[in-house]
Amino acid sequence: MPIFVQWKWQEKTKSFLVIFHFFDDYIRNNIRFRKKRFEGGKEIPAYRYFPKEHVSFPITPEEPVQFKTVMMWSPSHIELGLLSELLNYANIINGLKEDEKRKLKEKFEGEGSYLVDQLMPDVMDKGHYVLLGYEFDKGKKTSWVFCVELCAEYIDHLKKLLKPYLTKSV
Repeated sequence: MPIFVQWKWQEKTKSFLVIFHFFDDYIRNNIRFRKKRFEGGKEIPAYRYFPKEHVSFPITPEEPVQFKTVMMWSPSHIELGLLSELLNYANIINGLKEDEKRKLKEKFEGEGSYLVDQLMPDVMDKGHYVLLGYEFDKGKKTSWVFCVELCAEYIDHLKKLLKPYLTKSV
């Protein structure tokens, strides 16, 4: 299941929000949707055992049973490593001074052709994907959306981009 990364500038906090988009490509079975049974709307799974002294309310058979859809995801070690590394870089970026973050803003949220040209040799030429589009609110385009597939090449691209800001060599 490919994971796509979107960087979104938050004016209120003067920082970036990293948004992960998970797309099920039906190639691997590491994402599953299941109907889980919950008792009484209290979101306690019916299959889970609670010793009597830990239950703060009585669970009786007369309470209504609800079914809710639960998404489960089993990431591979590689996916976990890439997510962890990306979050480390996100912390570095959001630790920069506001003017430095604003300089990076156009590299993360700029016009599509600029971003695609920037990523072409690093990510896209290696066979990875980029998603381009718009967010809509009540039928109107609100903002540009640019997502990059999370891969080792994208992490290398971030390393190159952030090299001037890092004290240690990466």
